Amino acid sequence: MSPSEKVEEMFSRYVRNDKNILTELDTYMEKQDLSNSQKEKYKKIIKDEYASIKYKIKDEHIDGDSARVEANIEVKDLYKGSKLASDNLIEHTMDFYTNDIYDEDKFIDYKLETMEKNKDTITYTVYINLSRKDGIWTIENLDNETLEKIHGIYNYESD
Repeated sequence: MSPSEKVEEMFSRYVRNDKNILTELDTYMEKQDLSNSQKEKYKKIIKDEYASIKYKIKDEHIDGDSARVEANIEVKDLYKGSKLASDNLIEHTMDFYTNDIYDEDKFIDYKLETMEKNKDTITYTVYINLSRKDGIWTIENLDNETLEKIHGIYNYESD
């Protein structure tokens, strides 16, 4: 496979909710400070986001045993839903209180609902680095920014 084909195959695994991708998602979810039901809801949101990813390879540059593939990806804008929820928390803090105490679970449930309801998409350019070992192209570990873009949670307002 060429580097571009390898990247297409990677994105295809996200869209198909491939077993290995879901195993990585489970590992990520275990690290989240959420209730079990919140983890399940968040996992469903991410799986739905993965299934809707659209991608197009734009460029491929090979330099010996290194390659870089540029791709455009269109993903659900989960960041926007998260930000809307956070903005609402600031404006309506008392809505997230129970018995005069801030109820973080109430806010997290609201945030997940807001992320799930948001149907907006956003397009990003990502760069995937690969290396060739024994004639086989292998995708190098994706950096956090690229992963956040794939997951739809990248804070594009900080650019």
